Amino acid sequence: MTSSLRPSSFFTNNPVSRAERTYQQRSARQPRPWRRWLNRTIKWLMITIALILFGGLLIASILLRDPSPIIEKLNPLPNLLTVLTFMYHISLMFQTISLTANSISREKEAQTWDMLVLTGIDARQIVRGKWWAAVQHQLPQYLLLGVLRIGATAGLAIGVSSSLYRGYSAYDQRILLPHPASLIFAAVVIMAFTLANLAFSAACGVMASAASQRSAIAIARGFGNQILLSLITSIGIVYLLSRIFSYGMSGLSSFYTLIITGAGSIIDNGLTLTTTAIYVDYFYAYYAQNIGSPRIPLSLEWLVAALISMLLYGLLIWFTLWRAEKSAIAAMATPVYQSKISS
Repeated sequence: MTSSLRPSSFFTNNPVSRAERTYQQRSARQPRPWRRWLNRTIKWLMITIALILFGGLLIASILLRDPSPIIEKLNPLPNLLTVLTFMYHISLMFQTISLTANSISREKEAQTWDMLVLTGIDARQIVRGKWWAAVQHQLPQYLLLGVLRIGATAGLAIGVSSSLYRGYSAYDQRILLPHPASLIFAAVVIMAFTLANLAFSAACGVMASAASQRSAIAIARGFGNQILLSLITSIGIVYLLSRIFSYGMSGLSSFYTLIITGAGSIIDNGLTLTTTAIYVDYFYAYYAQNIGSPRIPLSLEWLVAALISMLLYGLLIWFTLWRAEKSAIAAMATPVYQSKISS
C-alpha cells in the first residue's frame, strides 16, 4: 500500500487541517436566537418522525403486523420529512462544496498562499488537510442527514407496501414486509452513502479550489466536478459493461446487474439502491412466488452492489484529491517527493 492510499494520509490532523478547522469555526455565522430555537425544534421533530417510521417498520416486520396505520396517523408529517430531507441534502452539499471551494482560493485571494507554500508543507498535506477539516466540520450535520434519510426511506417503504401491494391482487390482500435484518443493513448502507457523499463533495470542492484563483469560480467548478464525475463514472461503467456483455457473457448477467446498480447509485447517492432494490424489486419477486409468510426472505445481493458503489466512491475521492494535489503543485506548492527528500 502506497503512502498516498494509507488511511492516515487521508484523515490527517496536520497544522493545515487544524488551522482550517479554526478558521471555519470562527467564520461560521451564528443564527439569531429565534431562528436557532426554530431550527432546533424542526430538527428534533424530524428526528422523532424518522425514528418512529423506521422503528415502526422494524417492529412490524418482527411481529408481522401491518405498518400502514403509522403513516395514516402521522400524515402529512412523513411527506414533510421526505421533502425536508431532500432539501437538507441539497443544502448540505452546497455548504460543503462552498466551504472547500473557498479553502485554497481564499489563500490566493488574501495573498497568503505564497507564505503557506514557503513553509515547506507539501501539496498533499495542504490539500488533504483542507479536505479533512471540512469533513470534520460538516460531519455532525451529515450524521443528522443520515438519520433523516433512514426515516424517509422507511416511510416510503411503508407507503409503497401498503398502497401498491394491497391493490396488487383482488384475491390476496397481504401486505409484504422487508426482513428485519434487511432494514438494519439498509440503515447502515444509507448512512455509509451519506458520509461518502460528504467526503466526495468536499474533495470536489478542494479540487476546484486548487485550480481557481477566485472563490466564486471555484464554487461553480466544484458543483460541476461532482456532477460530471458522477455521471461520467456511472455512464462509462454502463457503456463498458454493455460492450463486454454484448459478446455473449450471458452467464454473468447477475454480476452485470450488481455492477450497474452500484455504479448508478453514485448518481442518486444510493436512493435507488436502498428503495427500489431493497423494498420494491424483491417485493415483486416474492409476490410472484406466492409464499405464505408476508416477510420477504433475507437477500444480500444488494449489499454487493452497495460495496461496489462504496469502492467507486473511494476511487473518485482519491482521484479528485490527486488532481487537487497536481493543481496545487502547479500553483507552486511543494511536491510530495521533494518534501520527503528535504525531511
